[in-house]
Amino acid sequence: MTNLPAQPELLLPAGSERKAGIAFSYGADAVYVGAAGFSMRPDAVAMDPAALASAVAMAHARDKRLYVCVNSMLFDDDLAALCRWVEETREIPFDAIIVSDAGAFSTIRSMRDDVELHISTQAGVANVASALFWQTAGADRVILAREVSLAQTTAICAAVDIPVEAFVHGAMCTAISGRCLLSAHMTGRSGNRGDCKHSCRWDYQLVEAKRPGEAIDIYETGRETIFLGSADLCMLPLLPDLLATGIASLKIEGRMKNEHYLAVVTKVYRSALDAYAADPQAWSCREDWLAELDTVTHQPYSTGFAEGYPTEDPARLQSPGRLYGTHEIVATIREQSANSLVVEVKNPLSAGETLEWISPAGSGLVTIHALGSLDGESVDQVHPGTAAVIVVDEAWPGDESAIFRRELSATPRREPAVEY
Repeated sequence: MTNLPAQPELLLPAGSERKAGIAFSYGADAVYVGAAGFSMRPDAVAMDPAALASAVAMAHARDKRLYVCVNSMLFDDDLAALCRWVEETREIPFDAIIVSDAGAFSTIRSMRDDVELHISTQAGVANVASALFWQTAGADRVILAREVSLAQTTAICAAVDIPVEAFVHGAMCTAISGRCLLSAHMTGRSGNRGDCKHSCRWDYQLVEAKRPGEAIDIYETGRETIFLGSADLCMLPLLPDLLATGIASLKIEGRMKNEHYLAVVTKVYRSALDAYAADPQAWSCREDWLAELDTVTHQPYSTGFAEGYPTEDPARLQSPGRLYGTHEIVATIREQSANSLVVEVKNPLSAGETLEWISPAGSGLVTIHALGSLDGESVDQVHPGTAAVIVVDEAWPGDESAIFRRELSATPRREPAVEY
């Protein structure tokens, strides 16, 4: 592909306008959000037309881009609703609509020829012929299947004249490009319709048919056998190889993740991309970047299919189903004035506690000198899901996009066996 940007786009997930703003503040070039009723995530983290209009206006005011996902599995009964949605959102200047279904592609293109259409990873684009097909059909971008190797990515980028996007960080799936029936089979909630219950990550045991109720532990070389569950993707150590493929957009997974995840992952990848652009020859994957990625809740990290399917060690793509992360989010800021802050509480918060804050500009420690309710009552502790007023020390940097977090352990809880 020719005419690549000087630096690839950094594309972050956003489950709300607030989260989109955080992603932009920490360095995202663009965000992708879900269209309520048509997204591969629950409507709780998707947006109705009014919210979409507001989010697009916010993004464009910051000179950023916003893409909306219309990528769930669609049946005939859904197409009339899709047409109504296109009409209802006709005046919203989306930077792109992400689709996975050919019917949705043709329907939207016939009704809105002013908006870019990006082909979702759900379409399973994993070869040159598929990418060329979508280019000929009029697609403006293809998003590769997660199973594509770096070598295959290079071939696809070289063959097409439209931008190519690839996932570089976040959750993976036990099914090809996420097309899985397990959740639908076990719970009646379909991952292909945006309602996955993550059945692959449940804690399974083996039971023999004639011994009901007797769970049998399975061991292999001293470790539990892993039936299902995938590791998380982290391509940061391979960033130079990834950029050499000609990729135009680096995509992060996680529309259901919290503000701490968004802030940390955006900041780390932004720093790494900027460092590479400044001096490619001197670039190396810094330990402090990896340590920061370890602060957020995650499955053990893997570089996924970067070198092809790991035939000799397939277990490195699997996860034991236990979450890791050295820190937890405590609060985000709703309003601030001087050293008094109104915060949204995400985990229990106590007066007198010292927390770490992170912001786009830096990080540090801050002590909660006083804690109160919104009606002015002094309290010793506040609980998740509430708002509170906190008074902090004079060192507070005054950044409303900052996140408060606490350390859970003095040492990272990443599995020693993980290899980047």
